[in-house]
Amino acid sequence: MLAFLDDPKVLHGIYALGALTLFFIGLYGLLAKRHLLKMLISIAVMELSVYLLFIGLATSPGETAPILSDGLTAFTDMADPVPQALTLTAIVIGLAVLGLGVSLAIQYHRLTGKVDVASMTELKEL
Repeated sequence: MLAFLDDPKVLHGIYALGALTLFFIGLYGLLAKRHLLKMLISIAVMELSVYLLFIGLATSPGETAPILSDGLTAFTDMADPVPQALTLTAIVIGLAVLGLGVSLAIQYHRLTGKVDVASMTELKEL
């Protein structure tokens, strides 16, 4: 009944639609919210949507992990490991940047008591 979902074009369309939806949710949060931590979370959601799109378009149904085990001697019908490795690296870097941004936002709040981006006017006085 749902055999059409095994078509790579349909799956890639679903991945792209899901990633686009997540991206626009993050974009809405970035543009509509003025709270610094909510903006950082919105940027992280946008970043995760790009990872979803990248991995979704790099794989096809029926491909297995590129691991030689269980008596396998050749890489046949296996997914390309390069997009997966690059995405894993990007996730680690993105989490480190998010952690740094959150720690800077917390420290800024401790020093000034402000979390609203519109009220950050310290550099305007220079």
